[in-house]
Amino acid sequence: MAVLGLAACLAPGAPARADLGDLVDKARDRMGAVLLARDVLAEPDKEVALEASLRTGLRFGGIEGKRLQFLLGDQTVAELRTNSSGDVAARWTPPPKPGNHVLTVRVHPQDQPAQPVADTALFVAARAADTPLVIVDLDKTVVQSGFAWVLLGQAKPMTGASVVLQRLAKDHTIVYLTHRPDFLGATSKNWLTEHSFPPGPVLTSTLGSFLSGSGTYKTGRLEAIRKAFKNIVVGIGDKLSDAKAYADTGLPSILILQVDWSGDDPKDYEKLADGLAALPDSVQVVTNWSQIASILFNQTASPKKEMEQRLRAVAGDLRRRGKD
Repeated sequence: MAVLGLAACLAPGAPARADLGDLVDKARDRMGAVLLARDVLAEPDKEVALEASLRTGLRFGGIEGKRLQFLLGDQTVAELRTNSSGDVAARWTPPPKPGNHVLTVRVHPQDQPAQPVADTALFVAARAADTPLVIVDLDKTVVQSGFAWVLLGQAKPMTGASVVLQRLAKDHTIVYLTHRPDFLGATSKNWLTEHSFPPGPVLTSTLGSFLSGSGTYKTGRLEAIRKAFKNIVVGIGDKLSDAKAYADTGLPSILILQVDWSGDDPKDYEKLADGLAALPDSVQVVTNWSQIASILFNQTASPKKEMEQRLRAVAGDLRRRGKD
């Protein structure tokens, strides 16, 4: 396929899609037992669920009956035993003042297996209901490629993404909403820190929501967020389903595309143009973070119609040349 980005193709040189399942299984198998924790966007002084899981093996099965501890500094705020799925859900109330709270989740020292399980961090962003939020995807949005490169440890950031988000983070909360499965949560957060992205909750999918598809998963998460937080300024992503999920929940959105203009099949360009045509007119379409900065900070516009027309023009030119 000649055109990349909207069709969720892998970057050139990345593993074939048929190999992704093997990559995921091998990565999980190498982990042995692993502790997962799910970041939270919450309101101050309101009880929230703190969810964690203890999993192991090729099938990522749950480990039952182990005590998991949630610590804030030196204080243990909860301790529960895992259920048959390896899960726990503790209840905790953030302090009244908005802020970031990083809890440590660990296996109780007396329940550690022969090969100890590493602690993991659980990020709680406690924000007032009117706090301005920016929702941003990870793969092919702030990360230059898909999560296959994350598994291989070779993911690179999109040029300018961290600079723009750092500027936004001065008066907005950045929420990273990704369809990545939850076992990549810690890897994702470490990558964001390593590449100077601002702190924020990284909301990942469970196995069930991962299998339901990106659009369904993100629409559900966005609807849940909007029940408490009404001031979502913009959603940024790379897929048609991202833009549709934002539109379906009443949010303005920016769609960032990676397009290979050297392709020679007009149908590829027409397919993308048709996809854009089906989106609401409010969606803005860009190809880089410099354009995103211009939209957000300089109030410029990049309407989807312009990209749609460009794609159709390229397709038309290819068809004319094919007849010569």
